[in-house]
Amino acid sequence: MKKLRKQTLDGNVETLLLSILESGPSYGYAIVKELNARAEGILKLGEGTIYPVLHRLEAKKLIASKWRLADNKRQRKYYRLTPKGRRAFANNLQQWQMLTMLIGKVVQTAENKVIPHLKGISL
Repeated sequence: MKKLRKQTLDGNVETLLLSILESGPSYGYAIVKELNARAEGILKLGEGTIYPVLHRLEAKKLIASKWRLADNKRQRKYYRLTPKGRRAFANNLQQWQMLTMLIGKVVQTAENKVIPHLKGISL
């Protein structure tokens, strides 16, 4: 299966991280593992990609963090959704659903038209 281009993903990483945290509090490495597992190989993000986004979400007060002692006696920073973050996630999800519906309609219309210069090319 092909991987998503970074340009395709831009602007959606916040929503993906909010989605992971919708399931409950988690820390950076676990968020990355869960995100990549849910993406089933289509997406491969690392901690270096998500930490700036987590900090941005925290600055917007969409998530909050708290240091906790892990089983291995090391401190981990756990992130959780705030009420504002839950509302933002619901709004982002609605926007995403509207966008995918719009793209589907436009692409379907293009597929149903015979466009001479695209004849034989699969959309």
